[in-house]
Amino acid sequence: MALAWNQQAAAMPTGVFTRSVGMRLAIVGTAYLQARDLDHGLELGNRSVDILDRVQSSRAKDYVAEFNRALAPWRREPAVREFVQRTRKELGVAA
Repeated sequence: MALAWNQQAAAMPTGVFTRSVGMRLAIVGTAYLQARDLDHGLELGNRSVDILDRVQSSRAKDYVAEFNRALAPWRREPAVREFVQRTRKELGVAA
């Protein structure tokens, strides 16, 4: 369901709805993690952080924190540790 929603939302212009796009990427990334697709999930998670680093939103940070919690099965992976560290540094978000 999240992936179908993502296709519709992807048609939105990115420059106008920066926070919404960043949150959408975190949500869809979480859906990929729940489907056990770490690579695609991390790709979207990193794009989300790239965008959300430019906005101040506690709601957006909540979505990134949820994404981080979904990374739990892969906590020992170097890419996952790096991502979680990045979210702490750039967004002040922990798992």
